[in-house]
Amino acid sequence: MKNVPLWIGGTLLAFFVFVMLAGPYMPFIDKDLKQETSRWVMKDGKQKLTLPPYKPSSKNWLGSDKKGVDNLSKLVVTAKDTILLVLGITAVRYAIGLPLGLIARKKKGFTHRFITFWNQLCSYLPPVFASALLLALPFFLFSQQRMGWAILILASVEAGRVAITIQQQAHKMASEPYMEAGTALGLRTRTLTKNYYIPVMFPEVIVNFCLDMGKVMLLLGQLAIVNIFLGHEWKEVNYYVMEFVETGYNWATILSKHRADIWLGKFQFVVYPAFAMMLLIITFNLLGEGLRRRYQVKG
Repeated sequence: MKNVPLWIGGTLLAFFVFVMLAGPYMPFIDKDLKQETSRWVMKDGKQKLTLPPYKPSSKNWLGSDKKGVDNLSKLVVTAKDTILLVLGITAVRYAIGLPLGLIARKKKGFTHRFITFWNQLCSYLPPVFASALLLALPFFLFSQQRMGWAILILASVEAGRVAITIQQQAHKMASEPYMEAGTALGLRTRTLTKNYYIPVMFPEVIVNFCLDMGKVMLLLGQLAIVNIFLGHEWKEVNYYVMEFVETGYNWATILSKHRADIWLGKFQFVVYPAFAMMLLIITFNLLGEGLRRRYQVKG
């Protein structure tokens, strides 16, 4: 039987990669995201001046926002930064959790106690609350390197869970006859890791990595709803009115800028970035499930 989730997930992933690389150069995409503050349109045989937001049309397939910026262009132009941000956070998460899990494979010693405590501590609160609390600390709030700290925080919140997962698999492998034989022959830990642990664990790591990318995208969306930015600057937005202004531009940023419209019942500005984020989450989940079936990883 064909692996339907893998085919669908792979197709969607190819679509997103195409949007990332070629999307901004399509003729109907405004990569500069220019504001069109007014527009003359023909209505009832007369030229009439209209103001944004503009409704969906042949010029703006998904309409425009309140400043006259094309909604479709915003999604396409910011797709690259969004996906790279998700990939970066997930990669840092596994860069932390993978070695810690391998070191603690014997389930004893300081590293084992550390990752157990880390996992339990971060599991007391949902990731969105734990991330929001840490990102709101004054040191991180006003840091010049806030984006770097934010990526590290979002990665660390779930790094303990990753380490525990790796530890359990490595501990199970350590009791296999071929691993005991390698240890008895005096093979170094580096050799065992390179030739035994990594090749056998690779399929499950890839599966979990894809699933975690979906979780990171969901986490970014949740933080956007509560108006938590990853990178920002303290700027004057009005006369003597200071507030944090998002410096990055991605789907979560677009969602955050229009979150107030949710309470006003104006969902047209929110539905597009929310749908794009949902589709990306579905892509990673389908890809992870498809790879699980491909490698026959037992969950």
